[in-house]
Amino acid sequence: MRMRTFLMIAALLAWCCNDGRAQVITSHSVTLAWQDTLNPAGATTYSVYRAPGLCSGTPTFAKLATALTVLTYQDSTVTPGNYCYQVTATVGGMESSPSNTAGAPVPSFAPAQLTVTVK
Repeated sequence: MRMRTFLMIAALLAWCCNDGRAQVITSHSVTLAWQDTLNPAGATTYSVYRAPGLCSGTPTFAKLATALTVLTYQDSTVTPGNYCYQVTATVGGMESSPSNTAGAPVPSFAPAQLTVTVK
């Protein structure tokens, strides 16, 4: 089985006005998408694994999601830092070897509402 994993980092923005000024409330998420043309559609489920840090070396992965029936997954639990992801397919109770790894560098948030006072 061969799967290709694609990765997209999304910064979700929401606007609110508590004190009359617009504020940006920002949270990060990582969206994974993969292709699977070799396993039977409808009979295959997927598991997503994440490791903290870069994909180089031997990352220690933890299972984030299992029994997915779609070819995408959104991880909305990330904070700024580096993450490494991989996906497996399960057919008939047999889990595949992992897909390729995909790294997600999640950036820090930019400072906001900078003001200057000149006297």
